[in-house]
Amino acid sequence: MHPILNIAQKEVYLQLKTKRFYIILTIFVLMAFGGVYLMKWSLSQTPQFEKLYEGASPFQIMFTSSFSSALSNLLPFLGGALGYDIINREIQEGTIKLTLSKPLYRDQFINGKFLGSTITITLGILLFYVLTISLALIFGVPVGMRDITMLLATLPFSLIYTLIFLVIGMLISIFVKKPSTALIVAIILIIFIELVYPMIAGVIAFAMHREELMSATSQMVMVNNTTQYMAPQQGFENYYKTLRRMLYIAPSTHYNSVIGAIFGTKAEISGATLFGGSIFEERSIGESLTLVWQGIVALVVMFLLPFAIAYTKFMKADLR
Repeated sequence: MHPILNIAQKEVYLQLKTKRFYIILTIFVLMAFGGVYLMKWSLSQTPQFEKLYEGASPFQIMFTSSFSSALSNLLPFLGGALGYDIINREIQEGTIKLTLSKPLYRDQFINGKFLGSTITITLGILLFYVLTISLALIFGVPVGMRDITMLLATLPFSLIYTLIFLVIGMLISIFVKKPSTALIVAIILIIFIELVYPMIAGVIAFAMHREELMSATSQMVMVNNTTQYMAPQQGFENYYKTLRRMLYIAPSTHYNSVIGAIFGTKAEISGATLFGGSIFEERSIGESLTLVWQGIVALVVMFLLPFAIAYTKFMKADLR
């Protein structure tokens, strides 16, 4: 067997034995139950809710709701949990010297480690997808072939998104020699990227367009229990444009836009649009992906950049 495959096989075996992997899988199971409950709940909602999600299947509602945000916040922790000690653990235990004393190059070692972690992540995501579909069928939620196709189409992007944080974890593992310290650094960094920075960006964007937003809000009225706008909402548009620009460096921004596009959300959804008709439109998956190609490229770049840095650093690192 090729050395890279040998290392990958060993890595998968080790990671599938760790408690942290099963903790995350347990969270995935709970999320699957929560997602199916959300789909059941969405089938019995008010006309206003039906208008917003008009023409959408339960799966489309699930993956474009707060559930999608929860998933986009969990996947980084899966990647970070598998990456933070991928190198420094081997150094601390002294196994890396023994491994590299064999006819094995450093690039084969790190590529094997990465491949093994990728396989583990893929298994975790696939298990979550299969469980979600199974629970939906068990609880009587209608699941069509289009729903399954859209769900499977999100798999490569969920994988790339998680791999971004895997390679960030690998990078931390190379720079921080102590696994316990690396874990703290990884958690803090992920929380900042996924939670803190978007909140800061939202506050700054609101401060920049506060007067425009206040003016726009004052022009809202209720007509037949539905919010209507009495004038063009340029304030909301400016706010969302500023916010999107500030969030461009956050991987979750691009991941959520790609997932939303695959499940049929409209290409441009502003705060004003949400009070109008449905946020969905009928189009093929291929057409949806062409609308968010910039987000796909951004995800790939965000994955390749830290991987290249981690790869280069590992090739030159002192592994004592």
